[in-house]
Amino acid sequence: MARSGLEIQEALRSFAAKWESYAGSEKAEAQTFLNELFACYGSDRKEVGALFEDFKSSAGFMDLHWPGICIVEMKKPAKNLESAREQVKRYWEESANEDVEIPAARWVVLCSFQKFEIWEPGLYPGKARVEIDLADLPERYDVLNFLAGPNVEPSFVLHDRQMTKDAAEKVALMYQSLVDRVAAPPKDMQRFVMQSVWCMFAEDLKMLADWPFEKTVDQLLKDPGRSSAADLGYLFRLLNQKGDHNRQGIFAGTTYVNGDLFSEAAEVNLNPSELRLLREAISFNWSQVDPTIFGSLMEGVLGDRRWELGAHYTHEVDIMKIVGPTIIRPWMERVEALRSPDEGLELLRELCSFKVLDPACGCGNFLY
Repeated sequence: MARSGLEIQEALRSFAAKWESYAGSEKAEAQTFLNELFACYGSDRKEVGALFEDFKSSAGFMDLHWPGICIVEMKKPAKNLESAREQVKRYWEESANEDVEIPAARWVVLCSFQKFEIWEPGLYPGKARVEIDLADLPERYDVLNFLAGPNVEPSFVLHDRQMTKDAAEKVALMYQSLVDRVAAPPKDMQRFVMQSVWCMFAEDLKMLADWPFEKTVDQLLKDPGRSSAADLGYLFRLLNQKGDHNRQGIFAGTTYVNGDLFSEAAEVNLNPSELRLLREAISFNWSQVDPTIFGSLMEGVLGDRRWELGAHYTHEVDIMKIVGPTIIRPWMERVEALRSPDEGLELLRELCSFKVLDPACGCGNFLY
């Protein structure tokens, strides 16, 4: 049964608590461990075609082989996983079956119950994509996303989860305050939050030079007589202008931002406490904030009120169940089938004009 990202995380927390103190042998519980791990991701190990003890002539028995997808080699707790790498390399080399056009497994997992190494040997044979402890797996469940289905891509980008949680809390508290006092129409408040969050990401990712959003908020805090609706609204309008006009002073580093986000500038007056919350949010290093979980964390802070505020977030694993087979995989198949540079250029032109219609895209995280 398919599970949402939140359900996967909750299942993995129980899974980690159960196995964190296991100290027995590899053979005694490896199959139970792997069946339960697949179940955490909403998959049935047997139904998807993953085999236990699959024999290969030169390498022996693989603990688990999901043809074309992954190999898992289990070792007893506290075992040094490095000692198993050559053995698993032989498994991987024999995991392809040319007769029925099954490629070598894309993913290789070494596991000693409390520790994991995840490899992608076809692309990165010299180093594991990630090494992770069982205790950290619930927060970084996306490193094993492929267990949720062959079209679900894992993510190995390491962000600061605690920082993301703290940043989301500040933004959500500011938003709650705006809603509680009806500071503006609901759509304006939502747009204001989205435009502000984009600016915080953009400044720390060097997409907006010289910190115009941060400097504007600092000026507002220093001079209570200024209007945040006017000053921040001016910045948001400027980000929707193509020319260099009006880009002076603290706005000299701004550039035109295409797309719809700034097509309407959100003009919302913040009270002093809301400005302080916004300034506290700005103080985080947004280049280390994880955009794929930011929305879910905001939901958590908003609690039951997220429905009345229209705030709903879709986990990346759920997004990829749709985007993977409908968008990514078809394009990858066309890329892999290219036979000449000319065909590549033509495909690139087609890709650049490719459009996706998502009539309920919210903040656009599907497209992200």
